[in-house]
Amino acid sequence: MTEEKQYPFKPLNFSRLSPEEQLENSQNFLTTLQKRRTVRQFSTDPVAFELIQNAIRAAGTAPSGANLQPWTFVVVEDGEIKRQIRQAAEEEEKEFYASKITPEWREALAPLGTDWIKTHLEDAPYLIVVFEQTYRVEETRTARRML
Repeated sequence: MTEEKQYPFKPLNFSRLSPEEQLENSQNFLTTLQKRRTVRQFSTDPVAFELIQNAIRAAGTAPSGANLQPWTFVVVEDGEIKRQIRQAAEEEEKEFYASKITPEWREALAPLGTDWIKTHLEDAPYLIVVFEQTYRVEETRTARRML
């Protein structure tokens, strides 16, 4: 007989805003999002590790099926590992730019100067690598007794 998993109930603390507040909040949110830009140059300046932790904590709150968050975040600071990641990424990107990119995509990227060279993977003080969890090993009562 299998144990049925129970999820703890988390009440939603919600209070409806007035239509005016809703409109103001949506306009503020839109203004913030319209300021976003793609970054192609990265600083080599060190950052507090707590900033990285908070970014991962924020990313980890993303909704997922059954609230399982099927991902693992790994922070890479070691220069040699970053070099290896860059090398692997550049191999993939070089092949993409050489044989897989469509003419339309190449034309769209041309003014940006984007190519397969990814120096930022070594320049950034930290890399955050995201791994998908395709399965999980869960501890069972039997396994706990055996430990």
